[in-house]
Amino acid sequence: MAFSIDSYAIFNYINNEHEDEINLGISYLKLDHYVDSLDQFNFILNNNSNHLTALILRGITYSKLEKYENALSDAHRSLEIDTTSLSSFILRGETYFMLGKFNDALIDLNKALEINPNNTYVLTLSGEIYLKFQLYDKALLFFKIASEFDHSNIELLVHSNNALQKLINTLLFHGESFYSLKQYDKALLYYDKVLEIDPFNLIASFFRGKVHYSLGQYYKAFLDLNKALDINPLDMITLLYRGEAYFNHGHYDKVLSDLEKVLEQYDKELYKLGMSLEIKSNHINALILQANICFNLEKYSDTTQFLSKALEIDPKNKIILTLRGGAYFYLNQHNDAIRDLNQVLEIEQNNAPVIFLRGEAFY
Repeated sequence: MAFSIDSYAIFNYINNEHEDEINLGISYLKLDHYVDSLDQFNFILNNNSNHLTALILRGITYSKLEKYENALSDAHRSLEIDTTSLSSFILRGETYFMLGKFNDALIDLNKALEINPNNTYVLTLSGEIYLKFQLYDKALLFFKIASEFDHSNIELLVHSNNALQKLINTLLFHGESFYSLKQYDKALLYYDKVLEIDPFNLIASFFRGKVHYSLGQYYKAFLDLNKALDINPLDMITLLYRGEAYFNHGHYDKVLSDLEKVLEQYDKELYKLGMSLEIKSNHINALILQANICFNLEKYSDTTQFLSKALEIDPKNKIILTLRGGAYFYLNQHNDAIRDLNQVLEIEQNNAPVIFLRGEAFY
Protein backbone atom coordinates (compact mmCIF):
# COMPACT_ATOMS: atom_id res chain seq x y z
CA MET A 1 0.00 0.00 0.00
CA ALA A 2 1.48 3.36 -0.99
CA PHE A 3 2.48 5.53 2.00
CA SER A 4 1.94 9.25 2.08
CA ILE A 5 1.81 11.27 5.29
CA ASP A 6 -0.71 13.53 3.52
CA SER A 7 -3.20 10.63 3.58
CA TYR A 8 -3.77 11.11 7.29
CA ALA A 9 -4.37 14.89 7.26
CA ILE A 10 -1.95 15.01 10.18
CA PHE A 11 -0.80 18.56 9.52
CA ASN A 12 -4.13 19.82 10.85
CA TYR A 13 -2.94 18.91 14.36
CA ILE A 14 0.65 20.19 14.40
CA ASN A 15 1.27 23.15 16.70
CA ASN A 16 4.32 24.79 18.19
CA GLU A 17 4.62 22.26 21.01
CA HIS A 18 7.44 19.80 20.23
CA GLU A 19 7.35 21.01 16.62
CA ASP A 20 11.01 20.15 16.00
CA GLU A 21 10.62 16.58 17.28
CA ILE A 22 7.41 16.14 15.28
CA ASN A 23 9.02 17.34 12.05
CA LEU A 24 12.10 15.19 12.63
CA GLY A 25 9.91 12.15 13.34
CA ILE A 26 7.92 12.77 10.15
CA SER A 27 11.17 13.05 8.16
CA TYR A 28 12.32 9.68 9.53
CA LEU A 29 8.89 8.23 8.75
CA LYS A 30 9.07 9.38 5.13
CA LEU A 31 12.54 7.80 4.84
CA ASP A 32 11.23 4.49 6.24
CA HIS A 33 13.48 4.91 9.30
CA TYR A 34 10.72 3.72 11.58
CA VAL A 35 12.79 3.00 14.69
CA ASP A 36 14.26 6.52 14.64
CA SER A 37 10.79 7.90 14.03
CA LEU A 38 9.46 5.95 17.00
CA ASP A 39 12.17 7.40 19.26
CA GLN A 40 11.01 10.94 18.47
CA PHE A 41 7.34 10.26 19.16
CA ASN A 42 8.09 8.27 22.33
CA PHE A 43 10.18 11.18 23.60
CA ILE A 44 7.22 13.54 23.17
CA LEU A 45 4.72 11.13 24.74
CA ASN A 46 6.99 10.54 27.73
CA ASN A 47 6.64 14.25 28.42
CA ASN A 48 2.97 14.52 27.47
CA SER A 49 1.00 11.28 27.16
CA ASN A 50 -1.98 13.16 25.68
CA HIS A 51 -0.09 14.75 22.80
CA LEU A 52 -2.58 13.98 20.00
CA THR A 53 -0.23 14.48 17.05
CA ALA A 54 2.50 12.32 18.55
CA LEU A 55 0.00 9.57 19.37
CA ILE A 56 -1.34 9.46 15.82
CA LEU A 57 2.15 9.54 14.31
CA ARG A 58 3.38 6.82 16.63
CA GLY A 59 0.35 4.74 15.64
CA ILE A 60 1.24 5.24 11.98
CA THR A 61 4.82 4.22 12.72
CA TYR A 62 3.69 1.09 14.56
CA SER A 63 1.52 0.25 11.56
CA LYS A 64 4.50 0.56 9.22
CA LEU A 65 6.42 -1.77 11.57
CA GLU A 66 3.45 -4.19 11.32
CA LYS A 67 2.81 -3.84 15.06
CA TYR A 68 -0.89 -3.45 14.44
CA GLU A 69 -2.11 -4.02 18.00
CA ASN A 70 0.15 -1.18 19.18
CA ALA A 71 -1.13 0.99 16.32
CA LEU A 72 -4.70 0.16 17.30
CA SER A 73 -4.02 1.09 20.92
CA ASP A 74 -2.69 4.51 19.88
CA ALA A 75 -5.67 5.03 17.56
CA HIS A 76 -8.12 4.22 20.37
CA ARG A 77 -6.27 6.55 22.75
CA SER A 78 -6.21 9.40 20.24
CA LEU A 79 -9.98 9.10 19.73
CA GLU A 80 -10.48 9.30 23.49
CA ILE A 81 -8.65 12.63 23.37
CA ASP A 82 -10.52 13.92 20.30
CA THR A 83 -13.63 12.02 19.25
CA THR A 84 -13.76 13.86 15.91
CA SER A 85 -10.12 13.40 14.86
CA LEU A 86 -10.03 12.66 11.13
CA SER A 87 -6.46 11.32 11.33
CA SER A 88 -7.39 8.96 14.15
CA PHE A 89 -10.33 7.49 12.24
CA ILE A 90 -8.08 6.99 9.21
CA LEU A 91 -5.37 5.33 11.31
CA ARG A 92 -7.79 3.03 13.10
CA GLY A 93 -9.65 2.18 9.89
CA GLU A 94 -6.39 1.37 8.11
CA THR A 95 -5.20 -0.74 11.06
CA TYR A 96 -8.44 -2.72 11.13
CA PHE A 97 -7.98 -3.22 7.37
CA MET A 98 -4.48 -4.63 7.89
CA LEU A 99 -5.84 -6.93 10.62
CA GLY A 100 -8.53 -8.21 8.24
CA LYS A 101 -11.35 -6.67 10.30
CA PHE A 102 -13.01 -5.13 7.28
CA ASN A 103 -16.40 -4.31 8.79
CA ASP A 104 -14.75 -2.41 11.64
CA ALA A 105 -12.47 -0.70 9.13
CA LEU A 106 -15.42 0.41 7.05
CA ILE A 107 -17.15 1.97 10.07
CA ASP A 108 -14.12 4.15 10.82
CA LEU A 109 -13.48 5.00 7.18
CA ASN A 110 -17.10 6.07 6.76
CA LYS A 111 -16.70 8.36 9.78
CA ALA A 112 -13.56 9.80 8.19
CA LEU A 113 -15.51 10.45 4.98
CA GLU A 114 -18.22 12.23 6.94
CA ILE A 115 -15.51 14.66 8.08
CA ASN A 116 -13.78 14.90 4.69
CA PRO A 117 -15.63 13.27 1.76
CA ASN A 118 -12.76 14.04 -0.62
CA ASN A 119 -9.89 12.14 1.03
CA THR A 120 -8.45 10.07 -1.83
CA TYR A 121 -6.73 7.57 0.44
CA VAL A 122 -9.87 6.83 2.47
CA LEU A 123 -12.00 6.53 -0.67
CA THR A 124 -9.52 4.10 -2.20
CA LEU A 125 -9.19 2.03 0.97
CA SER A 126 -12.99 1.83 1.25
CA GLY A 127 -13.15 0.72 -2.38
CA GLU A 128 -10.63 -2.06 -1.67
CA ILE A 129 -12.82 -3.33 1.17
CA TYR A 130 -15.88 -3.40 -1.10
CA LEU A 131 -13.72 -5.24 -3.63
CA LYS A 132 -12.95 -7.89 -0.99
CA PHE A 133 -16.69 -8.14 -0.27
CA GLN A 134 -17.25 -8.61 -4.05
CA LEU A 135 -19.48 -5.53 -4.07
CA TYR A 136 -18.04 -4.42 -7.39
CA ASP A 137 -20.43 -1.57 -8.12
CA LYS A 138 -19.65 0.06 -4.77
CA ALA A 139 -15.92 -0.53 -5.22
CA LEU A 140 -16.06 1.06 -8.66
CA LEU A 141 -17.98 4.06 -7.31
CA PHE A 142 -15.35 4.75 -4.64
CA PHE A 143 -12.43 4.25 -7.04
CA LYS A 144 -14.00 6.58 -9.59
CA ILE A 145 -14.58 9.29 -6.99
CA ALA A 146 -11.02 8.88 -5.69
CA SER A 147 -9.56 9.26 -9.17
CA GLU A 148 -11.28 12.64 -9.56
CA PHE A 149 -9.52 14.25 -6.58
CA ASP A 150 -6.03 15.27 -5.56
CA HIS A 151 -4.16 14.70 -8.83
CA SER A 152 -1.34 16.84 -7.43
CA ASN A 153 -0.39 14.04 -5.02
CA ILE A 154 1.30 11.48 -7.25
CA GLU A 155 1.57 8.79 -4.55
CA LEU A 156 -2.14 8.90 -3.78
CA LEU A 157 -3.04 9.04 -7.46
CA VAL A 158 -0.90 5.96 -8.15
CA HIS A 159 -2.52 4.19 -5.20
CA SER A 160 -5.98 5.03 -6.51
CA ASN A 161 -5.13 3.89 -10.04
CA ASN A 162 -3.55 0.68 -8.73
CA ALA A 163 -6.71 -0.05 -6.76
CA LEU A 164 -8.84 0.50 -9.87
CA GLN A 165 -6.58 -1.84 -11.83
CA LYS A 166 -6.99 -4.41 -9.06
CA LEU A 167 -10.76 -4.19 -9.54
CA ILE A 168 -10.37 -4.66 -13.31
CA ASN A 169 -8.08 -7.67 -12.82
CA THR A 170 -10.54 -9.21 -10.36
CA LEU A 171 -13.44 -8.78 -12.78
CA LEU A 172 -11.37 -10.28 -15.61
CA PHE A 173 -10.47 -13.25 -13.42
CA HIS A 174 -14.13 -13.90 -12.58
CA GLY A 175 -15.08 -13.53 -16.24
CA GLU A 176 -12.47 -16.04 -17.37
CA SER A 177 -13.48 -18.45 -14.59
CA PHE A 178 -17.13 -18.41 -15.69
CA TYR A 179 -16.02 -18.71 -19.34
CA SER A 180 -14.00 -21.83 -18.46
CA LEU A 181 -17.08 -23.25 -16.72
CA LYS A 182 -19.14 -22.47 -19.85
CA GLN A 183 -21.37 -20.15 -17.82
CA TYR A 184 -21.28 -17.64 -20.63
CA ASP A 185 -24.03 -15.29 -19.47
CA LYS A 186 -22.27 -14.78 -16.14
CA ALA A 187 -18.92 -14.29 -17.87
CA LEU A 188 -20.49 -11.64 -20.07
CA LEU A 189 -21.61 -9.63 -17.02
CA TYR A 190 -18.03 -9.33 -15.79
CA TYR A 191 -16.58 -8.39 -19.18
CA ASP A 192 -19.32 -5.80 -19.64
CA LYS A 193 -18.40 -4.32 -16.26
CA VAL A 194 -14.71 -4.10 -17.22
CA LEU A 195 -15.58 -2.33 -20.46
CA GLU A 196 -17.79 0.07 -18.53
CA ILE A 197 -14.70 1.03 -16.51
CA ASP A 198 -12.20 0.83 -19.37
CA PRO A 199 -13.82 0.86 -22.85
CA PHE A 200 -10.45 0.13 -24.48
CA ASN A 201 -9.57 -2.96 -22.47
CA LEU A 202 -8.16 -5.42 -24.99
CA ILE A 203 -8.59 -8.53 -22.83
CA ALA A 204 -12.24 -7.82 -22.05
CA SER A 205 -13.07 -7.09 -25.70
CA PHE A 206 -11.32 -10.28 -26.82
CA PHE A 207 -12.99 -12.52 -24.24
CA ARG A 208 -16.38 -10.96 -24.78
CA GLY A 209 -15.93 -11.85 -28.44
CA LYS A 210 -15.17 -15.45 -27.44
CA VAL A 211 -18.24 -15.53 -25.18
CA HIS A 212 -20.53 -14.23 -27.92
CA TYR A 213 -19.05 -16.74 -30.36
CA SER A 214 -19.65 -19.58 -27.88
CA LEU A 215 -23.26 -18.41 -27.55
CA GLY A 216 -23.66 -18.51 -31.33
CA GLN A 217 -23.95 -14.72 -31.49
CA TYR A 218 -21.50 -14.44 -34.35
CA TYR A 219 -22.24 -10.88 -35.42
CA LYS A 220 -21.62 -9.61 -31.88
CA ALA A 221 -18.54 -11.81 -31.64
CA PHE A 222 -16.95 -10.29 -34.72
CA LEU A 223 -17.82 -6.79 -33.49
CA ASP A 224 -15.94 -7.47 -30.25
CA LEU A 225 -12.98 -9.10 -31.96
CA ASN A 226 -12.80 -6.22 -34.43
CA LYS A 227 -12.86 -3.78 -31.52
CA ALA A 228 -10.02 -5.66 -29.82
CA LEU A 229 -7.98 -5.40 -33.00
CA ASP A 230 -8.77 -1.69 -33.26
CA ILE A 231 -7.10 -1.39 -29.85
CA ASN A 232 -4.10 -3.48 -30.94
CA PRO A 233 -4.08 -4.40 -34.64
CA LEU A 234 -1.19 -6.84 -34.15
CA ASP A 235 -2.47 -8.79 -31.15
CA MET A 236 -1.69 -12.30 -32.33
CA ILE A 237 -4.07 -14.14 -30.00
CA THR A 238 -7.03 -12.11 -31.26
CA LEU A 239 -5.94 -12.35 -34.89
CA LEU A 240 -5.60 -16.11 -34.60
CA TYR A 241 -8.98 -16.53 -32.89
CA ARG A 242 -10.73 -14.30 -35.42
CA GLY A 243 -9.00 -16.25 -38.17
CA GLU A 244 -10.35 -19.52 -36.77
CA ALA A 245 -13.82 -17.98 -36.56
CA TYR A 246 -13.62 -16.84 -40.18
CA PHE A 247 -12.42 -20.33 -41.15
CA ASN A 248 -15.44 -21.95 -39.49
CA HIS A 249 -17.68 -19.69 -41.58
CA GLY A 250 -15.79 -20.40 -44.81
CA HIS A 251 -14.39 -16.86 -45.22
CA TYR A 252 -10.99 -18.07 -46.38
CA ASP A 253 -9.86 -14.75 -47.83
CA LYS A 254 -10.38 -13.05 -44.45
CA VAL A 255 -8.64 -15.91 -42.64
CA LEU A 256 -5.62 -15.58 -44.89
CA SER A 257 -5.43 -11.86 -44.22
CA ASP A 258 -5.38 -12.41 -40.44
CA LEU A 259 -2.95 -15.32 -40.64
CA GLU A 260 -0.57 -13.35 -42.84
CA LYS A 261 -0.26 -10.75 -40.06
CA VAL A 262 0.24 -13.46 -37.43
CA LEU A 263 2.86 -15.40 -39.37
CA GLU A 264 4.76 -12.24 -40.27
CA GLN A 265 5.28 -11.61 -36.57
CA TYR A 266 6.27 -15.19 -35.82
CA ASP A 267 8.87 -15.05 -38.59
CA LYS A 268 10.68 -12.26 -36.78
CA GLU A 269 13.83 -13.14 -34.86
CA LEU A 270 12.07 -12.23 -31.62
CA TYR A 271 10.01 -15.41 -31.85
CA LYS A 272 12.67 -17.70 -33.23
CA LEU A 273 14.83 -17.51 -30.12
CA GLY A 274 13.58 -18.71 -26.77
CA MET A 275 9.95 -19.27 -27.72
CA SER A 276 7.64 -19.83 -24.76
CA LEU A 277 5.31 -22.83 -24.89
CA GLU A 278 2.35 -20.51 -25.46
CA ILE A 279 4.05 -18.79 -28.39
CA LYS A 280 5.03 -22.14 -29.90
CA SER A 281 1.49 -23.44 -29.53
CA ASN A 282 -0.03 -20.36 -31.16
CA HIS A 283 2.51 -20.43 -33.98
CA ILE A 284 1.69 -24.08 -34.65
CA ASN A 285 -2.06 -23.36 -34.58
CA ALA A 286 -1.60 -20.56 -37.11
CA LEU A 287 0.35 -22.84 -39.45
CA ILE A 288 -2.21 -25.65 -39.08
CA LEU A 289 -5.05 -23.25 -39.83
CA GLN A 290 -3.21 -21.99 -42.91
CA ALA A 291 -2.63 -25.59 -43.98
CA ASN A 292 -6.31 -26.48 -43.49
CA ILE A 293 -7.34 -23.64 -45.78
CA CYS A 294 -4.93 -24.83 -48.45
CA PHE A 295 -6.19 -28.40 -47.99
CA ASN A 296 -9.83 -27.32 -48.38
CA LEU A 297 -8.83 -25.41 -51.52
CA GLU A 298 -7.07 -28.59 -52.75
CA LYS A 299 -3.68 -26.85 -52.67
CA TYR A 300 -1.98 -29.92 -51.26
CA SER A 301 1.59 -28.88 -52.02
CA ASP A 302 1.10 -25.62 -50.09
CA THR A 303 -0.51 -27.67 -47.33
CA THR A 304 2.62 -29.78 -46.89
CA GLN A 305 4.84 -26.68 -46.83
CA PHE A 306 2.95 -25.12 -43.92
CA LEU A 307 2.78 -28.40 -42.03
CA SER A 308 6.50 -29.05 -42.56
CA LYS A 309 7.20 -25.66 -41.02
CA ALA A 310 4.98 -26.57 -38.06
CA LEU A 311 6.88 -29.84 -37.62
CA GLU A 312 10.13 -27.89 -37.31
CA ILE A 313 8.65 -26.47 -34.11
CA ASP A 314 7.05 -29.71 -32.85
CA PRO A 315 8.42 -32.77 -34.72
CA LYS A 316 6.27 -35.32 -32.86
CA ASN A 317 2.91 -33.60 -33.19
CA LYS A 318 0.52 -36.35 -34.30
CA ILE A 319 -2.12 -33.92 -35.61
CA ILE A 320 0.38 -32.27 -37.94
CA LEU A 321 1.83 -35.61 -39.04
CA THR A 322 -1.66 -36.95 -39.79
CA LEU A 323 -2.61 -33.88 -41.81
CA ARG A 324 0.63 -33.93 -43.76
CA GLY A 325 0.24 -37.66 -44.37
CA GLY A 326 -3.21 -36.96 -45.81
CA ALA A 327 -1.87 -34.19 -48.03
CA TYR A 328 0.92 -36.44 -49.33
CA PHE A 329 -1.72 -39.11 -50.03
CA TYR A 330 -3.67 -36.72 -52.26
CA LEU A 331 -0.43 -35.75 -54.00
CA ASN A 332 0.12 -39.48 -54.71
CA GLN A 333 3.36 -39.31 -52.71
CA HIS A 334 2.46 -42.52 -50.94
CA ASN A 335 5.88 -43.27 -49.46
CA ASP A 336 5.94 -39.86 -47.78
CA ALA A 337 2.37 -40.40 -46.59
CA ILE A 338 3.25 -43.82 -45.11
CA ARG A 339 6.31 -42.36 -43.37
CA ASP A 340 4.23 -39.69 -41.62
CA LEU A 341 1.41 -42.08 -40.74
CA ASN A 342 3.89 -44.61 -39.32
CA GLN A 343 5.19 -41.91 -36.97
CA VAL A 344 1.65 -41.23 -35.81
CA LEU A 345 1.08 -44.94 -35.10
CA GLU A 346 4.29 -45.07 -33.07
CA ILE A 347 2.68 -42.46 -30.80
CA GLU A 348 -0.90 -43.80 -30.94
CA GLN A 349 -1.02 -47.42 -32.08
CA ASN A 350 -4.79 -47.82 -32.27
CA ASN A 351 -5.66 -44.69 -34.25
CA ALA A 352 -8.28 -46.17 -36.59
CA PRO A 353 -8.47 -43.35 -39.20
CA VAL A 354 -4.68 -43.34 -39.54
CA ILE A 355 -4.56 -47.13 -39.88
CA PHE A 356 -7.22 -46.93 -42.60
CA LEU A 357 -5.41 -44.13 -44.47
CA ARG A 358 -2.10 -45.98 -44.29
CA GLY A 359 -3.83 -49.05 -45.70
CA GLU A 360 -5.11 -46.94 -48.60
CA ALA A 361 -1.58 -45.63 -49.19
CA PHE A 362 -0.17 -49.17 -49.24
CA TYR A 363 -2.89 -50.18 -51.67
